[in-house]
Amino acid sequence: MRFLPLSLALGLMSSPALAAPPDVVTDIPPVHSLVAQVMEGVGQPQLLLPPGGSPHGHQMRPSEARRLRQADLLFWIGPDQSPWLEDTAGSLGQGLTSVPLMEIDGTILRLGGHDHGEEDHGEAEAGHDTHDGAHAAHGVEADHADHGEDDHAHDADHGDHGHADEAHETTEPDAHKAGDGHDHEGVDPHVWLDPDNARVWLPEILRHLVTADPDNAATYRANAETAMRRLTDLTGQIEAKLGGLSGGYIVFHDAYGYFTDRFDLPPSGTIADGDATMPGARRLAALQSLAKGQDVQCLFTEPQFDSRVASRLAEALDARVGVLDPIGSSLEPGPGLYAALLTSLADGLASCLAK
Repeated sequence: MRFLPLSLALGLMSSPALAAPPDVVTDIPPVHSLVAQVMEGVGQPQLLLPPGGSPHGHQMRPSEARRLRQADLLFWIGPDQSPWLEDTAGSLGQGLTSVPLMEIDGTILRLGGHDHGEEDHGEAEAGHDTHDGAHAAHGVEADHADHGEDDHAHDADHGDHGHADEAHETTEPDAHKAGDGHDHEGVDPHVWLDPDNARVWLPEILRHLVTADPDNAATYRANAETAMRRLTDLTGQIEAKLGGLSGGYIVFHDAYGYFTDRFDLPPSGTIADGDATMPGARRLAALQSLAKGQDVQCLFTEPQFDSRVASRLAEALDARVGVLDPIGSSLEPGPGLYAALLTSLADGLASCLAK
């Protein structure tokens, strides 16, 4: 039998045991990425949605239910985006703290996202004023951890987020903030595609992690500050990449409004109501008229869309074909996914519209 050296054994006996990090679960890859950035070096959150899964139609699997039952914290967009989690989180997670990011004060909300009954969804949102760039990186204050766990009203409006809220108030009336008394009927749930929302959420992610795991508070705070700086750099890079682009484009469905509102590049319209079939004759005629009238150069599909259908449609519209993925289903999950997701959207738009 081998024995440890006496000095090492005494050192191990005298060292305080480090508390295990909280068991954290998330719903979709972009949320997982933001939480993973704050937890880096301490632990890893678990992603409930399987690769390539749809957050709208997903059915809870037994393995996912077990993860949820054992979890301490759930960070998710909310029931509008992940309805399969709404009832399950309450029934399975007895000691679970649920944090729906869409409900956090200061979150920018817009109408649309799933209302596919109109002939032209893009034009309904094209009138949004662009954000004026006044969103400097918010400091991630240490005193977020001092709030009570049930303090979801956020009367202090996140402390240093006041200037961000003032900037948001310059948007059109149909863009509003979570916590302002509105319900979410008709609200676009793709809220993660505006990096200003991620900037609002990071302090709350930090606050909940510090409350659950105060032993690692210093690491969480340092990581959150780094994530905030990265968001500022990312936003500037995308603004530079998309600035000055012109020409119309059509997207598969109304999923990109937060991104295109933020960077002032609204689409001309949408293809169809969410299926991968060729639009009917009436819809196709409307799209052809739209493409001609608005100088549509590009048709953007999504990874699940049949490429043959996309090619036929692009030929009918005399447009180039590009691919946009609003959820990062083809990207590697982890801390770098959020930046990679937004960068891929910017690259897709730029590569097609710049030609």
